[in-house]
Amino acid sequence: MISDVIRQLLKELGEDAQREGLERTPERVEKSLRYLTAGYHMKVEDIVNDALFVEDYDEMVVVKDIDLFSLCVPSKQIVNAVDGAKPAREVRAGDKLWTLVSGFLKETRVTTISSRKTRDLVEVHTNRGRFRVTPDHPVMTSSGWEEAGRLTPGTSVEWMNPKSLCREPYLPQPGYPLGYVVGAAASDGSIQDGRRICLTVRDRRFAENFRDMWMQAFPGSVPEIQKVAVPSGFLHRDVEAHRVRVVSRAIGEKLCRWLGVSETGSRSKTKTFRFPKVVTSSQEMMQGFLDGYFDGDGTRNKAGRFIISANEGFLADLGRYLDTPVQRRSHGVGALYLSHRWHQPGWYGKHGFRQESDFYVPIDSTYAIVVGVKPVMRPGKPYIVYSFKCSPHPTFLVGGHLTHNCEHHLLPFIGKAHIAYMPKHKIVGLSKIARLVEVFARRLQVQERLTTQIANTLNEVLEPRGVAVVIEAIHLCMMMRGVEKQNSKAVTSAMLGAFRDRPETRAEFMELIRTGRGLQI
Repeated sequence: MISDVIRQLLKELGEDAQREGLERTPERVEKSLRYLTAGYHMKVEDIVNDALFVEDYDEMVVVKDIDLFSLCVPSKQIVNAVDGAKPAREVRAGDKLWTLVSGFLKETRVTTISSRKTRDLVEVHTNRGRFRVTPDHPVMTSSGWEEAGRLTPGTSVEWMNPKSLCREPYLPQPGYPLGYVVGAAASDGSIQDGRRICLTVRDRRFAENFRDMWMQAFPGSVPEIQKVAVPSGFLHRDVEAHRVRVVSRAIGEKLCRWLGVSETGSRSKTKTFRFPKVVTSSQEMMQGFLDGYFDGDGTRNKAGRFIISANEGFLADLGRYLDTPVQRRSHGVGALYLSHRWHQPGWYGKHGFRQESDFYVPIDSTYAIVVGVKPVMRPGKPYIVYSFKCSPHPTFLVGGHLTHNCEHHLLPFIGKAHIAYMPKHKIVGLSKIARLVEVFARRLQVQERLTTQIANTLNEVLEPRGVAVVIEAIHLCMMMRGVEKQNSKAVTSAMLGAFRDRPETRAEFMELIRTGRGLQI
């Protein structure tokens, strides 16, 4: 029960929960918290659907000065900024920070900053680095958000190499050229440390073809062909060869993840890679993969073309896909017959081309493993930690580790909402708009999210020509703690449809909600 937790909280604060004046406080707090968070148990459908009407009315509908209160969620920390890693004290409103969204690198912008003093910090040590945060700072793990102070050794934390933050993206283009690059790199290439891709061959035509396919697969990346001398074990002397070499972590990591090989170390990948299912996303890409691999590790005789490899797992997977048995040769080498009709269904009873994967670009992030977490003690003056509110994404990177800028202080923000919509066919009872505000406000919220939730819900339910929402609020977390500014007010807005596209419509709405304007009673 919440009341039992409150009694324990009073005890931890040094109070006697049984003394006169506090005896019924736990029950009062529980009742208050359940009221403040009642929005979790309200359904939008129950409020709005029964009050929808079909009406031939297309002028603006405005409901202003809807009172609201909700609970605030600010945050803090030292971050990886887009213009270079910097301590929190140097971050300014408007700065861009790096973050990860569903594993992909994105930018987010700092909207507001506050600071406070604390003596409690922890240092999180992972196999990728170290970072210091407050114990309650949320960190993204493989099983969801977890407070830094509760991380345990062995926990996986989402991470991206900070050295990769300013790299060229080189978005891969699906099709025959990309399939060829993947096949050639698997057969006769090497990838060191997830960033140095190298193909060294004696056949210049093969090197030129690889380079041309590369430039089509990764637009903007232009590798060169270099003449090099490589030792020949058969001839016992150096022979002339041609090398195509590219240094790009953005591309190297993607190739490693498609092939299922380690992104660290410099050993050969020949016996470790897996059959990359992504090449089955299209017949063209699969054909490119087969041709690229054959050019690197194939042979031709009277019977036709054969793919050669000592990688038993790869050959077995490819044989199952092509419905073709693997032929065993000497010294652990296998061969696979490659028919030019491999893609035709029904040829010799085979299934032909079969899509086993959609095309995808590997995510930018990976995981770091927590080695340990220890408190950081500072005698004398406390630490200063900073809170950042960010938009459009509330997360950011700390030493490459994904963290959330969200700390629940359970302090309300109080204000007014102004809402307008321009009907197309449907209108809704005005009181229901106020109820809709309550649904989303009575939750653990941030003002920015509350604004967009109201706008998006009205847009989905009414399908109007436009929706506008403006919220003005004062935040007790800013008044009572941190910067302690008593007269600060936050204003957020969400404009959809005609309110976003037509400046005159937006201006009319803003004029109507100004203080002191409108109908006087």
